[in-house]
Amino acid sequence: MKRKPKSNANEEINNLTWEWFVSARAKNIPISGPIIQTKARQIAEQMSVTEFKASNGWLESFKNRHNIVWHQICGESNSVDVKNVDEWKVKVKLIIEGYEPKNIYNGDETGLFFRALPSKTLSVKSEECKGGKLSKERLTVFLCANMEGEFEKPLVIGKAQKPRCFKNVDPTKFPIIWRANNKAWMTGSIMEDWLHTFNNKLKKQNRRVILFLDNATCHPHLNLSNVHLAWLPANTTSLTQPMDQGIIYSIKVNYRKMVLQSLLASMDSIKSVNELSNKINVLDAIYWLNKSVNLIKPDTVKKCFIKAGFNLVLDQPTDAINDNDNDFKLLCSTINEKVDSDEYVNIDKHLCTNDTDIIADTTVKPCTSIDVEQSSSEDETDNVPLHGNDIKTYKNALHEIKRLEMFALDQNNENELLESILNLKNLVEKKIASQITKQKTLDEFWSKI
Repeated sequence: MKRKPKSNANEEINNLTWEWFVSARAKNIPISGPIIQTKARQIAEQMSVTEFKASNGWLESFKNRHNIVWHQICGESNSVDVKNVDEWKVKVKLIIEGYEPKNIYNGDETGLFFRALPSKTLSVKSEECKGGKLSKERLTVFLCANMEGEFEKPLVIGKAQKPRCFKNVDPTKFPIIWRANNKAWMTGSIMEDWLHTFNNKLKKQNRRVILFLDNATCHPHLNLSNVHLAWLPANTTSLTQPMDQGIIYSIKVNYRKMVLQSLLASMDSIKSVNELSNKINVLDAIYWLNKSVNLIKPDTVKKCFIKAGFNLVLDQPTDAINDNDNDFKLLCSTINEKVDSDEYVNIDKHLCTNDTDIIADTTVKPCTSIDVEQSSSEDETDNVPLHGNDIKTYKNALHEIKRLEMFALDQNNENELLESILNLKNLVEKKIASQITKQKTLDEFWSKI
């Protein structure tokens, strides 16, 4: 008697996962690779299939079988209905009627690979960043500003509540708001806490404002005394969200310019480009990010609001927003002469910043662990210090400034001292980088040392 063949459990999991995928995409829900894997594991668990792992190999096979191309399922890559956008731009004029520009706000999250370099070898996809090594390379940043160009403190979310580089530093005194969970994502509870804090601030100022947000599931629908929440129409935020009209892009240009200046200033202590990013820690990222926001001109923010349809005057013209930065492009080409500066800025454009409601039991838990990243204060700093006239170059000065940075980090809660030293460090790094960019490439530099 022939044995009856066992049913192929994996095939059934694949079919059910595909059915779920088609249903989710029909609703224009953005889906990443890790979300597909998590859903497949849920289905396997419901079927009591314990040996199914939904590995990266399985995911690749699943995508190939169903001809799923990653860029086609990235959040805002869905086609935008221009008619809906036009209707919204008429409607939003009525919504903001009666509000002064200083009381019209927009907030949005963006992912940030804070150590990323403009190298063609660093081809980062958002689906690779849910776990493993790359997840320690990302932050989520919530940015909020009004139409006059005034920013609230950036809200920055990392993986560790107190990374090693935060030793003896009080995070509550940072120029940003620091939060953490094990995925470095925005969550409903973090956003709710921020909204209540924002509302209390406005209550003390006796101000009433309108805040425009997208419909991400991490944005709670609250009734607040001094903040009226308004919601941007679905699948239009690439054209209706002021932050997406050039504000976030400009901030990332500023941030990555500072990254490259710092790394180029330190390149004489390394052997290859691949070692450069290891010198960046979360503390560096926080201060660079805050400085990047402060460099944004109010006029740039206003133009982005107008471009998104927030015209206080009907058919108010908008000048072009010039995002070109020749200095930034030169810095990029110094690292890699073939690099596309726009590609470098947008390397994390579609990075997931929050969980979705399509996987109900996937929670983002708070993280209180200590990050294992090495602080830049652990660099080679035991060299004999320079004295007096020995400081003859910017590189000599940078060495001494790094020693001062170590001193500040060793003091308890000396945030003001640390911030002053880091600002000076940034200025000196900028000077050194401007000298180095006179070289054609880093390869040319290393060929001479």
